[in-house]
Amino acid sequence: MTRYVINKTFTLYILLIFIGTSTVSTLNSSSEIINHTSIPLQHNTQFACDNITVPDCVEVGDLLLLDFPWVTFIYFKIPGLHNEHGAIYVGNNSFVDAVIPVVKQRDYSHFYSLQKNFVILRVKTANESQRYAAAAWAESQVGSPYQHTFRPPWFALKIANSNLPLPTAEKFYCMELLWAAYYNQGIDIDQNEWKFPWWVPGKDILHDDDIQIIYQSITNSTEITTPFKGIYVKNKKIMGTLEKTIVIGSITIEAVTYNENVTKMDFYIDNVYKATDTSEPYQWIWDEQATGRKVIQAVSCDPEGNHYSTSVIVWKLM
Repeated sequence: MTRYVINKTFTLYILLIFIGTSTVSTLNSSSEIINHTSIPLQHNTQFACDNITVPDCVEVGDLLLLDFPWVTFIYFKIPGLHNEHGAIYVGNNSFVDAVIPVVKQRDYSHFYSLQKNFVILRVKTANESQRYAAAAWAESQVGSPYQHTFRPPWFALKIANSNLPLPTAEKFYCMELLWAAYYNQGIDIDQNEWKFPWWVPGKDILHDDDIQIIYQSITNSTEITTPFKGIYVKNKKIMGTLEKTIVIGSITIEAVTYNENVTKMDFYIDNVYKATDTSEPYQWIWDEQATGRKVIQAVSCDPEGNHYSTSVIVWKLM
């Protein structure tokens, strides 16, 4: 039985609908491989945007999860690796993904040129027939409309049957498309299954027991986790938001890195250097008085001189 729920952020959206997009992320140089499995991971060293081919290990039905080098729409920015967009491999160097305005089939080079961190996953509990069937189902949805989580009716549905008489049954957001492709083959790749909230984010696919990482690449391993998507008063988050970050009073800025070689983190406000932290958790207390739009930037460094940069726009009061 297919179930759905009103997204828990509905009320916040109504309260904060006036707030505009507010987070940007910047990409810097260098790359690395992080091995989280016993399977040998590979790294594609070809950087041109044309004639890019999928890694040799990729098979039909495998899943691609990625982070964007910049995020114009704050809705898609989520702290953590490989959780901002997803696609499924359908063969011939192409993937199917749900994007605005419709589900599309596109060449791998498109995804390669627009990502900063990506991982390729295999549904290890699926046999070859199930993987091909999942890919074929996803391909059959090409042209279906995109499901806007943050537009009317303001909720995310996790629906595997696109023929149900529900207003968004034939619409898909990116992770829902991947989940539904395998749910139709009898495999639930959502770690959360049907527990609240009943929608599927990338992290729940990435960490599901049915999933195996077969390839991973990281080119920017720094992210600001605090402040992010919320209203902060005197260093406490009192409310989450869908878009803007508002800081009232002092705030402890915290950044993370997934690069074990990083030795320090520099913090900037509007391109002005403020502080350096040399141990995790990388933090700096911003207690200066300021008003208006400000850009917080965190830049991590490793002994080889590589820099990894990320930033977040906040609105500061006092």
